[in-house]
Amino acid sequence: MKVNIKSNIKEVTKWTTNVQKKQVPFATAMAINKTLGIGKNNRMKGLDREMQKQMVKKLDRPMARTTKAFYRIPARKTSLTGVLGFTDWANKFMQYLVFGGVRNPEGSKVGVPYEQNIKLNKFGNIAGRKSGLIKKKTQFISNIKGIDGVWERQKDRSAKLLVAFKNSVTYKAMFPFYKIAEKYTQSKFSKNFAEAFAKALKSAK
Repeated sequence: MKVNIKSNIKEVTKWTTNVQKKQVPFATAMAINKTLGIGKNNRMKGLDREMQKQMVKKLDRPMARTTKAFYRIPARKTSLTGVLGFTDWANKFMQYLVFGGVRNPEGSKVGVPYEQNIKLNKFGNIAGRKSGLIKKKTQFISNIKGIDGVWERQKDRSAKLLVAFKNSVTYKAMFPFYKIAEKYTQSKFSKNFAEAFAKALKSAK
């Protein structure tokens, strides 16, 4: 999942002098990179920053590392296309938040927390999940009343469901990745190009 910015410079170069024409590809590449947030001085100042802000607004307590999990391919004056996308590990779950759909992992089931009975961390995930779902001697994996999951034995010998194991989980689309990208780039690219073009012309003199 990624967004590309491509630029057609034909309309711009039609009305420029020879000196100006030489600077257009360079300025265009700089504008693309600034818009996306690519480059040492641009990181987390462009579309990448806007994506981060929108994830915090629209998603339920996203982890900080998720809101910065982008890979970048810079535009160059010989290749006027820049790319910003989620890294592979983030894309595995962000794709369901962007497009919706059914997550159905092969050969395993999805552990879904029963929120009333289990402690979740500040990101809304099962606390300490990486170390395993069984945290106490009173907890066990079993099928009770037709439900596979992690259960906890209570003092009255009853069992409380903590995590249910499901063959699949259905997600609703809740993060408009491409709409955010389109709105942001349309509002910023022209300004970034004008600044980069003026700077390029000044350095060319």
